[in-house]
This record gives sequence, C-alpha cells and structure tokens, in this order.
Amino acid sequence: MDDQIDARIAALEAELLSLKQQIGSREQDHDAATSDRRGMVKLLAASAVGAVTGAALLGAQPAAAAQGGNAMLGVANTSTNATGFEASAESGVRAFGVPYGIEADGASANALFSGSGVSPVATAGNLGELYVDGDGNWWAATVASDTDALWRKVAGPGSAGQLHVLAKPVRVYDSRPGQQPTAVQPKAPTVGNTPRTIDTTANGSGVPPTANAVLVNLTVAGPTAPGFAAAWPSGPWPGTSSINFAAGQNIAATTVVGCGANATIQVQSNTVTDFLIDVIGYYQ
Repeated sequence: MDDQIDARIAALEAELLSLKQQIGSREQDHDAATSDRRGMVKLLAASAVGAVTGAALLGAQPAAAAQGGNAMLGVANTSTNATGFEASAESGVRAFGVPYGIEADGASANALFSGSGVSPVATAGNLGELYVDGDGNWWAATVASDTDALWRKVAGPGSAGQLHVLAKPVRVYDSRPGQQPTAVQPKAPTVGNTPRTIDTTANGSGVPPTANAVLVNLTVAGPTAPGFAAAWPSGPWPGTSSINFAAGQNIAATTVVGCGANATIQVQSNTVTDFLIDVIGYYQ
C-alpha cells in the first residue's frame, strides 16, 4: 500500500512539473493551451483523490504551527515562549489585509517599537514610515524623499501629549467670596506678587492628576490698579505675563499652562485683584 502511494505521489509531482513548464512558455499554440487546461483538470482531480487518501492515512494536519516550527497561513499560530513570531530583515514583517494590515495583541502592550539612534529629521524616508529614536521620540515621515522626508514628531518625553477638550468648561477657582466653587479656598483677592496654587482637578473638572498641561481661561475681576497676572506650572515666577489690565477692568485671556505636581498651576498678580480660572481642556 505504501509503495502504491509513493508511486502515485511521484507521478503527480512529475505531472505538475510538466504542466508548469508548459504554462510558462509564451510560444504555445492554441492546441497546446487546450491540452494544458485538460491536464490541469486531470491534475486537480488526481490531487483531490491523493489528498483524501493522504488525510486518511496520515491524519488531519495540525491547526497551527508547533513550537519552533514554521508559521502556517490562515490559522492562529501560538507560542509558549516570550516571542511568538520574530522576523528580521529590511522588511521584517509585511502584511496586507482587509480591514487590517497588521493586528497585534499582547499581555503588556499591543506592539513594541524598539527605540535607537538619533532623530531622523532632514533624512530620507518613505511616506508612512514610523521611527522611534534613542531618546524615546516618535517620528512619522510625511512625504517620500531621498533627502528629506519631512519627519514630524508624533510624541516624546518632552511633548505635552494630546489635547483632551472637556465636554464643557469647568470653573475650578474663583477668588470672590460666595462665588462657585465655594468649597475651593482661599476666597480673597490676590496679594501683590504672591503666587497662589490652583488645583485644576477641583470641582470635578475631569482633569487627571497626571495631566502635563491645561488649556484655561484666566479672568481678572476688579483690579485696584493697572498691572498684569501670570500663570505658570510651579516654582518661582518666571518673569512672564499672561494678561494685562487697567484699574477696575474685568478682562479674560485664554492660555496654555504647563502643570506642576498633581495638575496644579501657579497664578499671581503684581497688584490686588480677584481672578477666576475656567478649565477648557488638558494635555496628556
């Protein structure tokens, strides 16, 4: 029985090789092409018989690749070690599919891009390339170029992150007595050139303590003299101004402020005035 199967397999392989040679020739005439099609039908029929016989004798094929074996198409290939599938080359893995080109899932992260090297700015690249440099900055190539792919930073340790706009602005501080949010203290005008710490997570604003920066509206109300007010993340006043005003003028300005610890910011004025802080969004 084994000798018959071996002989049948050898015959099929020889027939397949012959058929490939016939199809590969562009000088075949019509009669030869017709013969090829008939041969293909015969080959497919014979292969189907051989497949049934092989399955009966050898058993069903494995549902996925065995540990350390070659990956199999059309099935989920799993692994019991840390690296389920690894490839290294100019293009280690290339995948195209509908609706996903590549889909990844992992216990700690969906995908890992190992960072190395320096910034790719002003270097060649292909449209759509992603690169992570040794400092942890993510870059994307926006054009295809042999000299300058117009790399743009997507994220990095020094970037504020994405802007999350709140569903509606939230007032997190009002220095005027009796005004909401009444639980947020102190309720008193500023003392000239004395910073006041503002918690931008107050009053259920939705700003997380880990926010890197906030988008706020700073309003000055009833200043006793002309002057300015400033907002900054933490530490001593950096010598800047966020808004300027005249005596008695109520005026507002929208500004982005980096966050100190637990999403706090510092606000001070060089004169006595009330002020309000409304949060519009945050960066993270």
